Amino acid sequence: MNHATPELAAALSTMLDRIDATLRENSYQGEPIIMYLAGGLAVNYYCGSRVTADVDASFSRRMALDYNDLVIDFADAMGSPTQLYFDTTYSPTLGPMHEDYETDSQEWVGIGNERRLIKLRVLSPVDVAVSKLGRFEGNDRGDILDLAKHGYFTVDEFRQRAEAAASYFVGNLRRLQTTIDIVCKDIEDLEPPPAAAPGTT
Repeated sequence: MNHATPELAAALSTMLDRIDATLRENSYQGEPIIMYLAGGLAVNYYCGSRVTADVDASFSRRMALDYNDLVIDFADAMGSPTQLYFDTTYSPTLGPMHEDYETDSQEWVGIGNERRLIKLRVLSPVDVAVSKLGRFEGNDRGDILDLAKHGYFTVDEFRQRAEAAASYFVGNLRRLQTTIDIVCKDIEDLEPPPAAAPGTT
């Protein structure tokens, strides 16, 4: 399931090490803090597609971090120099999100969670897709379809999760419902028609 490149995973691991160091330097003694990964990096984790430089993530606790220290220089799979940085504008409250998104997230195994006070989890594929309905710009539509192409959810599963997430919103929901309908049509176009029963034409 983890399709992230070793270079990207190593850069993200370095970012987690720096967050862990901040917690230890400030004598944090509480339960491990969970970092919930969303956005393009979550799509890359599940599909191996579209490498992005920004980290869209939220935490199980309110965090005071030096985000300038969370800019990680690394070479990508092609050897080109690039950076990984934390997107300080991301918030799970700005887009539709199912109330169980934290519970249904999945641990990123093999990235060193066992040695840190900060533990990385990735939103489930359908929650990553639903979270992209709020902005629905740039790569968002393609990311949702990429997840669907990989078979992580059906159109019915997506609609059910998206409409449940929309039910927690207030205000003008017409645009969001229209976007859900557009994406469901896109996913339907990806799915092959049901096979005819034996003996029928």
